[in-house]
Amino acid sequence: MQNEGQVRLHWIEWIVLAVVIVGAINWGLVGAAHFLTDGANWNVVNLLFGADGLDVVALENLVYLIVGLGGLYGVYMAYRFYTTGRQAPTRTETV
Repeated sequence: MQNEGQVRLHWIEWIVLAVVIVGAINWGLVGAAHFLTDGANWNVVNLLFGADGLDVVALENLVYLIVGLGGLYGVYMAYRFYTTGRQAPTRTETV
C-alpha cells in the first residue's frame, strides 16, 4: 500500500472504493427522492433488480451486502491510511 512515501492501492482496493462510492451515490439519490418528489423510487439497485415485477430480492440484498462489506473494508483502508501517515520517516544516508 505504501511505496516511497506514496500510498498505493491494490486493484481490489480500487474496486472496493468504486463500490462504496456507487453505494453512497445510490443512498444520496434515495434521500434526494424523498425530499424532492412524492414517493419516487430513485434507488438504482431496486430499479435494476426489482423492476418489471421480477422477484429478485435475494440478488438485490446481495448487492446491499457487498456494498456494506465494502464500507467495512473502507474503514480498514482509512485506518491504514491514518497509520501510514503517522509513521516516522526513515533516513537514508548517501556516501
